[in-house]
Amino acid sequence: MADHFPNLHHVQFFEHPFSEPTQTTPDDFAIIISGPFSTHQFCQNLFQKIFTIGLSEIAAFLDYHCNQVENPNRWLNSLEKLIKLNVDLFETRPLQHRHTKLISQIDIKRLSLQLPTTLLRKHSKKLNGYSDEKEYSFADVREHLKTYETLEEKIALLQDQIIDYRQNPPDFICTKEQPFDHQCNLEIERLEKQELLYEKINRKKNNDKQGHKMPFNGNLNFLCDVYYKLMMKRAPNGKLILPWSITQATEHICNSFCEADGSSLSPTTVRTYLSPSKPESRPNSENEMDI
Repeated sequence: MADHFPNLHHVQFFEHPFSEPTQTTPDDFAIIISGPFSTHQFCQNLFQKIFTIGLSEIAAFLDYHCNQVENPNRWLNSLEKLIKLNVDLFETRPLQHRHTKLISQIDIKRLSLQLPTTLLRKHSKKLNGYSDEKEYSFADVREHLKTYETLEEKIALLQDQIIDYRQNPPDFICTKEQPFDHQCNLEIERLEKQELLYEKINRKKNNDKQGHKMPFNGNLNFLCDVYYKLMMKRAPNGKLILPWSITQATEHICNSFCEADGSSLSPTTVRTYLSPSKPESRPNSENEMDI
């Protein structure tokens, strides 16, 4: 049989799905080879096939052959190399369009072969979006927020996540979830409203106890610094003098003291002054109390 493409550059295929003409009903997409098999003849007939099938059949053609081989990605790589080495044969405008269509469909097929493994890994947890280098999971962010004590720290984390997301948007977005940055903004709004509500509840609860509170006539950070030092300092037996959490200390201070004018202390401000990550909020060494 004469070669259809005498100047065709051949490539090495590690798998060669083909049929013989003696088959009663060969598939439309099958590569037919008469006589002894050779890589030369396989490339010739394969190239002839991709030149003659309909443009709308390219995807089905790739599916057919990928189902015939053990390593579809490697077979697609060889086919892509065959096309690229012989790009000069796509000389007319219709053939140039066919070339573009072939390359794009090979890329799509290669991606579809990779997706099952990728999606299995990606959907092992709840994601809003992901790229090869980065994942965005609001569920993870909410879990991480639990490690922060103050409202300000939580809001700072959420704002950083929003900026990072908008500067480095993901390649793939889960349409079943709300946009990652939108969820972060909603969480900021929720935290701020929750904080105001908690303060209102605490003020209401403490109204009956207001007469028992001791007025503090000084800077609140000075008072909180004394408690912070007692929470950090250990007694001779090695135990902390005040083995309290920040939440417990905040509740004690707000229930025991009030402003000089009788108004309640702000739990948010007290928590900030007690937070180990906010040393700048406490008195400097010249004004602090040495305990």
